[in-house]
Order: sequence, then C-alpha cells, then structure tokens
Amino acid sequence: MFGKHTKEMEKVRPEHFVHEDVPLIGFDTMKALFETNQNAEFVCVLTEEHFKQNLIERSHWIPLDRLEEEFEKRIPDKDKLIVVYCASFECPQSTKAAKLLKRMGYKHVLDYKGGIEEWHKHNMPLQTLTKEEAECYRC
Repeated sequence: MFGKHTKEMEKVRPEHFVHEDVPLIGFDTMKALFETNQNAEFVCVLTEEHFKQNLIERSHWIPLDRLEEEFEKRIPDKDKLIVVYCASFECPQSTKAAKLLKRMGYKHVLDYKGGIEEWHKHNMPLQTLTKEEAECYRC
C-alpha cells in the first residue's frame, strides 16, 4: 500500500486503520514518522478561520479550501509520503484533505487525526508562524 515507503511504515506501530480509503494514524505512528522519516511531508490543512499560527514542526500550511490550487505547486511529487492534520479528533478537515489528495493522484497519504491538540498535549515540537510568515503563506 505504501510502495517505496514500505520500510518506513514497517518501523512504526501498525495502529492505523482505513476510513473511506484513507489510512488514519494515531500519535505513536505520527511520532515515529516525525522522528524517522525526514522525507515525509507534514501538512496542516486548517482553513484560515481556524488557523492559530501553530504548526507541527517541519510542516507546511496549506488550507483545505486552497488545497487544489496550492498543493501541487508546493509538493509536486505524487509519490511522497504525505501526512495531513488539522486541530483535533473532532476536526473533519484532515480527512477531507486526504480524500482530495488521493483523488488528485497522491499515492501515499495518511490522516493524523489527533492534530495539533494531541501533538501539543504530548509536548512535541511546534513551530509558530509570525504574523508576517502567516501572511506570506496566504499569498
């Protein structure tokens, strides 16, 4: 299922399950990917109205409502391992984004359901965009 990313996926706990053709991952898998896979792309898909300038470290911010127009410009390689996330378990934006990316031809998309809230709860590294950086992302 993960093609050339199989070795990376073998290193992590197989706690994920598939929902509507999108593999969902929990904190342990996300942490393992963050710590062992420097080639994975982490993407916060919160829309502008919900974005609070915090991202999981090493992440892109590409809002769900701009995904189709922006994603391929920023991450053109459709064979990359992509992990999308949003605010928390209750937030549906990451699942919507993952399904959209699959339809766009991205082959290795995972949905981290715990999002920024769970990541922060475990004292994992976040980055905070300055107001100027956030504005640049909106360009």
